[in-house]
Amino acid sequence: MADHQSLFEAYLNQHDDAAWEQVIDQVWSAIHPVDQRATRIWFAFFPLKLKRALEAAPDPAKLERDLILQGAWKLGDQVDGSAHFLYGHRYWPDVKKAVAVYADATNAPSSLALRVQILDVAGKVATQVKADKSLLTGITAVAFMTLQQVGRELFGQPSAPVGKATSKSPDQIVRGRATDDNPGMFGFLRTIDKRFTVTFDERNRESKFKIVHTQDLTMAAQLDKRPHHLNDPRCKAGEGPIPVECRTAACGTCWVGVLSDASKVAEPTSREINMMNETFCYSGFTGTHDSPIRLACQVRCEGNISIVIPPWNGLLRKLSRLNEPEEETVTTE
Repeated sequence: MADHQSLFEAYLNQHDDAAWEQVIDQVWSAIHPVDQRATRIWFAFFPLKLKRALEAAPDPAKLERDLILQGAWKLGDQVDGSAHFLYGHRYWPDVKKAVAVYADATNAPSSLALRVQILDVAGKVATQVKADKSLLTGITAVAFMTLQQVGRELFGQPSAPVGKATSKSPDQIVRGRATDDNPGMFGFLRTIDKRFTVTFDERNRESKFKIVHTQDLTMAAQLDKRPHHLNDPRCKAGEGPIPVECRTAACGTCWVGVLSDASKVAEPTSREINMMNETFCYSGFTGTHDSPIRLACQVRCEGNISIVIPPWNGLLRKLSRLNEPEEETVTTE
């Protein structure tokens, strides 16, 4: 059993972030629209490159300091709750159990393609829970990656309760993300000062704040004076639910996942593109209008928007320099 587990994990470990991106592209059409962007966001929140870099570092604590990591970046500390923003997370205990059984199986898999294996497990769980397979595909991909990152022993521990799930159907959630607030009888008179709603946790109907048309997310969020810092120490008291330091795209603290489609936000500016690609290096940022990962201080809303706040932030540019030779230090007397 242990030998087979090692073989299966070795197989998973052949996949890096780029390979996983291809796998998600391959199963994309099989994921229900409610979880398509959410799945990409989860993989951006928990990149394999960060986990591998910390494992390989002679002094992981020093690397964590060098990357200025803040918050909860270790997937192993949040195995059962990391994907809470996926609709399919309600099936997590069943998916997790099925993936563990799959990892322990002694018979050869039907295919060596990870895409096929994910779809196979998703289909089996869908039959067990009597749900559409499309609702299981994204969360099953998450489970495979979680197993790869945390290992079979930790992954196999009993699941924590998933919490109360929304009663809305997947299609209702998708329609809700596409709908703006009712502007009222005289809404046609509003132009520049149109107001919309930002939802930052779809599990909680109170997790919302208002935003003015073309206002950026961090400026609107700071008007939310509730004590969000009690839930996330990265937040400043009285400045809203989005951790932020600069509001000028200089710190990378305010990165978020955008569940809503591109019609709800303005496209990335050249500054956001440059800073994300050259300094912060967060996975999932494409530089395009439809990018699922954005900097909140640069996101200007053009309608109601649903976002996900990641549990950590940092400056990942140094990860790309780990294998570069160190420059010689020249001293003068």
